[in-house]
Amino acid sequence: MATLSVNLGRISKNLQRITESCRELSLNVVGVVKPCQEFPPIVEVFDKSDVSYLGMSKVSVVKRLKGQIRTPVMLTGMPRPDQADDVVSCCALSLNSELDTIKKLSSSAQKLGCKHGIILMVDVGDLREGVMPEDVLDTARSILEIRNSGVVLAGLGANYACANGVLPSKDNLELLNTLAEDVENCLGHRLDIISAGGSAILEWIKTEILPEKINQIRVGQSILLGTIPGSNTKHPLLNEDTMHFESTIIEIKSKPSAPVGPRGGNAFGLREEVADLGTRRRAILDFGVVDTDPRALVVTEPGMAIVVSNSDYTVVDVTDCDRPFYVGDKVRFGLRYRSMLQSFLSPNVPKSILTSEFA
Repeated sequence: MATLSVNLGRISKNLQRITESCRELSLNVVGVVKPCQEFPPIVEVFDKSDVSYLGMSKVSVVKRLKGQIRTPVMLTGMPRPDQADDVVSCCALSLNSELDTIKKLSSSAQKLGCKHGIILMVDVGDLREGVMPEDVLDTARSILEIRNSGVVLAGLGANYACANGVLPSKDNLELLNTLAEDVENCLGHRLDIISAGGSAILEWIKTEILPEKINQIRVGQSILLGTIPGSNTKHPLLNEDTMHFESTIIEIKSKPSAPVGPRGGNAFGLREEVADLGTRRRAILDFGVVDTDPRALVVTEPGMAIVVSNSDYTVVDVTDCDRPFYVGDKVRFGLRYRSMLQSFLSPNVPKSILTSEFA
């Protein structure tokens, strides 16, 4: 059975290094646990760290963990209007771009006798969530004009390298900074938080200086995997050997590399070109797309190549490997963001914990 092993010690060390380096730059850190928010041991590591907020995307998960975590929660997945009561009762802050939803949050906060913080998201180019830059002032004004409001406009936020891979740049970071200044100067409302996400920001601050008003970064992938989104390169301060995916060989045989006979689509309706490389030594592993995203696994065995996957199996070519393989042998992979996410979400993949930093 394929398993996911998680080294909590190394994740904790990554957290410590990021929070310490960001503190030197007067930056607060939101520790985004979105990929593994259903896995309590990692949430606990983040909760015991020096992050300012836990970044969580699912209201249902935050509601379930209410009372079990001490760190205030920032809801990083924008809420639906019908979730307003749960969002206000469980989260200190939420990311928003729709005025109707913000009004619902205000009503819920009034009803519950509390205040809820709003981070107004701005789309600075990645084309995910956020109001367009030219609409920031009017939207901020409308939030401030909500009568008997239960919400507080706590700040502005933007995402980088998420939907379309748009990286932080001098222009799009300065844009966020200028919009924050405009809100404060034109509306007379002080913004406590100017928030930039996600982990791609860490690549920027290695060599560049953030505009002065940006005081918070939201980081997940780099803490969990030690890598930078977009390039999947290792961050120099971080350990990338934080978790691995291990499977078992259930068949190994020499077979033609090209399919034989008339072809239609595969199990997923796809028909892909297959090169004829002659007879190759192939192994079938005991996992498929119901367990992880095989395309986002990192092969660690020299000479091995992933050939194809279906629901339950993944076929690898081991012809050029340095060592022989046999049925029952274990094969270990590293993970990228998507394979990590799907492995944590799969109920079929047992999760084991390694606590030593050096394990």
